[in-house]
Amino acid sequence: MNLKLKSYLYVYIGTIMYTIASYYHLSLKEWSFLKALKIAIPLVLIEYTFSLTGNRILNETFNINPVEILLITMCFYFVNTWLLNYFVIKNKLTTSKEIISFVLIFMAFYLSSNIRIQHKK
Repeated sequence: MNLKLKSYLYVYIGTIMYTIASYYHLSLKEWSFLKALKIAIPLVLIEYTFSLTGNRILNETFNINPVEILLITMCFYFVNTWLLNYFVIKNKLTTSKEIISFVLIFMAFYLSSNIRIQHKK
């Protein structure tokens, strides 16, 4: 597996851990700070380890700017949250809203990527 793909995979794994932590925090019936910490600490350590490693490699090795990395991360969060919502929570989805959301997020990513490429010329 090449380094760039591995870096994106690291960021994606980090977003999975964040999504899982968010889901468990939102689903706690009897919430306490100690209970939240028990859930958050292991997941956040895994999330940060993967996300920061992927972010650093993407920025330093491949010159991907922080805004573009943020948009990539947001796309991953959106996909993970959508998957969680559809497969685990099983909320009813509105197809038109889902398509509009996907289009807007990927347009933001495309525009930021395209602007960066145009400035290099």
